[in-house]
Amino acid sequence: MLKALLLIIILALGLIVGPMWSGNAGSVLILAGPYSIEMSLVVATLLVAAFLLLLWLVQAIFRKLSSGKRFTLSWFYKRKQKKAEKQLAQAMHHWLSKNYREAADYAERAAPHLQQPQHGYLLAASAWQALGNLKELQRTLGLAYDSAHHDLNVRLMQLEQMTDSGQALKTARTLLQDHPKHGGVLRACAETYYKHQHLESLRELLPRIQDRDIVPGARLAEFTRASYRSLYQSAGTSSERLRELWKETPSKLRRTPAVRMAYLDVLTHRGFGAIASKVATRGLALNVFTASDLLQFDMREWRQTESLREEVEKQIKQHPEHPNWFVLLGVLAMQESDYGLAERAIQKAISMKPSQLAYRLLGDAYYASGQKESALQAFRQAANLR
Repeated sequence: MLKALLLIIILALGLIVGPMWSGNAGSVLILAGPYSIEMSLVVATLLVAAFLLLLWLVQAIFRKLSSGKRFTLSWFYKRKQKKAEKQLAQAMHHWLSKNYREAADYAERAAPHLQQPQHGYLLAASAWQALGNLKELQRTLGLAYDSAHHDLNVRLMQLEQMTDSGQALKTARTLLQDHPKHGGVLRACAETYYKHQHLESLRELLPRIQDRDIVPGARLAEFTRASYRSLYQSAGTSSERLRELWKETPSKLRRTPAVRMAYLDVLTHRGFGAIASKVATRGLALNVFTASDLLQFDMREWRQTESLREEVEKQIKQHPEHPNWFVLLGVLAMQESDYGLAERAIQKAISMKPSQLAYRLLGDAYYASGQKESALQAFRQAANLR
């Protein structure tokens, strides 16, 4: 536009200066019906230039107004967006302070004006979940889905809330197919398989989540124990089939506490006490088990525990400062009806660290040996430790 204006000025100057130099200013005659207008060339040129200048000014003003409208709309939009971002920050602050109701309110108010509204709705849904309000959780999760149904975080939270076992299994498999290496997907699918007891699928997933810090170690051990317990339970009451499944388990896995404990779970439940005792003894010899691991089992049905007791005595020599080894020795001594040894071992454990289990076992040992008053006192001390 500036170039056109300069061109007009140059032409006007040419039309004015040219005739003046030639000594003939010239004239212009305009006929319009019965009317006629005559003026000098200089005046006509100035009028044309003034008209073009006025046209340019009108066009410039129109552009300015149009640009200002867009600027105003952009300013209002950015203002709302900044306000929404502040509300989201307040929601996060309330979330961290465990003020979940306020967190949900701020997050939902912020969501419509965020660049990614689903983030606000997901935070609100998480807050309602923490409050246990399933109705509001489903509502805000639905809003998140409506705003971005392809968002991975939305899909993961939906998976977490699914109650239909078949649908959860299908959704988890689809997510794993779409995101086979995504840590959040692997963790969510593992939790889904465990929740809905798809333990075979969980066992197949375990190699992909091990050693990646995707789930806490205790949770991973729980997944492993449950999935392999299901595998060994498939043997039914056949000890031969159960042993075959154990032998088919890779040697490296047989040396992990969770897998061996799963095998012991099934052996104990099926009544294979002698085999259970041997498996436990081997686990101690390989340093797979600790005393705390074996104390989880009901060993009253275990048989042929002499080798196991000898292994526990070796562990006591290596770890004399750990009371649970003495408690375990007391349990095995009770199995062999050696109540004197049981009393001494458990009293030693109590002297290092009193516990409800130790006092209860001491009461059992006293009662079995006919010391009813001492047994009653031990049981009372066990009750006081609750």
